[in-house]
Amino acid sequence: MAPHDSTPRALITGGLGFIGGWLARRLLAEGYRVTALDMSGVPGSTAEALGLVRHPAFTVVRGGVTDPGTYADLDDDFEVIVHAAAILGVDRVTRQSIETLDVNIRGTQLCLEFSRRQRLLRRFLLMSTSEVYGPRAGNAYEVSSLSLQTDSMRWSYAASKAACEFLGMAYHHEQGVPVTIVRPFNVYGPHRYSPNAMTTFIARALRGEDLDIRGDGNQRRSWCYISDFVHGLLRCIERPQAVGATFNLGNDAATLSVTELARRIVELSGSASCLRTVDGGGPDVLDRSPSIEKAGRLLGYRPVVGLDAGIARVITSMRASELACSAA
Repeated sequence: MAPHDSTPRALITGGLGFIGGWLARRLLAEGYRVTALDMSGVPGSTAEALGLVRHPAFTVVRGGVTDPGTYADLDDDFEVIVHAAAILGVDRVTRQSIETLDVNIRGTQLCLEFSRRQRLLRRFLLMSTSEVYGPRAGNAYEVSSLSLQTDSMRWSYAASKAACEFLGMAYHHEQGVPVTIVRPFNVYGPHRYSPNAMTTFIARALRGEDLDIRGDGNQRRSWCYISDFVHGLLRCIERPQAVGATFNLGNDAATLSVTELARRIVELSGSASCLRTVDGGGPDVLDRSPSIEKAGRLLGYRPVVGLDAGIARVITSMRASELACSAA
């Protein structure tokens, strides 16, 4: 292995994806060398859309987080490890719960084991989920009790992430790994390609198609723009008081119902789309909004992008992508 220089190095599992790609972009701007570990290919990824693959300090390693051989091929001089790789999407999680539990839990443990051999490690950032609070989580605090439903395999994702949190803190207390846990609340922004209400609604509105509202449409969500979320992640990496702590990262000022979100998107996009109620399709989170008091107090975290401004940025980005595709 080459002698270590003064440039900090970061490993991001799932580093080609939405959160991983945007975080990598910020870390590169902060002077890091970034290695993105991902099972997916570069084409069609957030990292490609952001132009990261052309950056000289950005490296892509193809591999799975549940394969021990993947870690054997990596260097041992990372200062920051961000574990963002996971199986996502309600439909996929429900259909492939065994894979969800395996990738999320075993992948996390193998990544934590890898972190133990890092000579310079100062932060292991573990991405959890706001779903650990259960289907009713209005103004949820980090000390609130976790709620794991058992009426559907849809909740296997939340169960796996709760297990990952305990794994992370066990490695922190017993092995000295500098773990910080983050619970994201509905992060959105340009170049998010995995299924989610924000991207789906905007895409359909731009095509003039009906926006399907599942259930009664009263489900409430707090929406956090990606740049605000990444700012919070950077604070978790930089601030010593983040070690051994859990933080909600979201925007408590951008909370509204699914129906209200759809109407807002139709208005901001100038679309002629109509709203259409469809079957709920199974259990859902009825209320999900964070208390971010702890992150504000300990990290100085303050989201600044308002909901309308964030939606407008996504609309602009998606329109540009459609024009580029049409011209190709």
